[in-house]
Amino acid sequence: MPEKTELNKEGTYFVTFDPIDGSSVIECNFSVGSIFGIWATTEVEGKTGRSLVGAALSIYGTRTTCAIFNGQSNHVEELTLMKIGTKEKWIITNPKIELGKQAKLFSISSKGIYDNPNLWNVYEQYILAGFSLRYAGCAATDVNQLFVKKQGIYVMLNTIAHPSPLSLLYEIAPLAFLIEKAGGKASDGVRDVLDIPIEGYMQKVNFIAGSMEDVEYVSDEINQEGNQSGSKGSHAQLLAMQKNKAGSFVL
Repeated sequence: MPEKTELNKEGTYFVTFDPIDGSSVIECNFSVGSIFGIWATTEVEGKTGRSLVGAALSIYGTRTTCAIFNGQSNHVEELTLMKIGTKEKWIITNPKIELGKQAKLFSISSKGIYDNPNLWNVYEQYILAGFSLRYAGCAATDVNQLFVKKQGIYVMLNTIAHPSPLSLLYEIAPLAFLIEKAGGKASDGVRDVLDIPIEGYMQKVNFIAGSMEDVEYVSDEINQEGNQSGSKGSHAQLLAMQKNKAGSFVL
């Protein structure tokens, strides 16, 4: 389990990181990444993602890149590690990442369909609309493609049958921070991810992120009657389960 390590007793920031996101696909020689968050607080529990002041997403693939929020320019930038002569340097390869309001590609973890049949409707509608399905099984690379393509939608539901592998603190909140700074939206289907209080280091929530109009569309769909993961289904029960870590559910 993650533990807090104090490096400076007089420090005023809290740094979180997932050193290798995508460990389940690393043996397949897929790209993996690292996710970092910088919080303007010395204790994150009880805070929300609005306490984040910085975040970064590194990808290790055919290119080694890092998407960061530049507080001076107020933009999300992409840097690429390049060898120039005998030295390696970080070069800005995209000075301003902006996400379009509408997606043309979707990246959905299909396991969420088991508890939320309405997610299948979303999947089907995107296929019929000619959207490209691009899902690598690594949240870091799946979100990074949204920045590279400047549009898209990523969906990972946290359901009873298939809990999300992503944690709010280490992965979801920093990614949501970068997505919002790039003009996108990140939601759990009910509220903005950055407005969710941190209740523990391994807290799980739904993660619907990317192009704003598509995040709103997916959020609306999973909350229609008949779903088992949105605000009208077991989502509220799941939140209660995270708090109590006990109890039974009637589905």
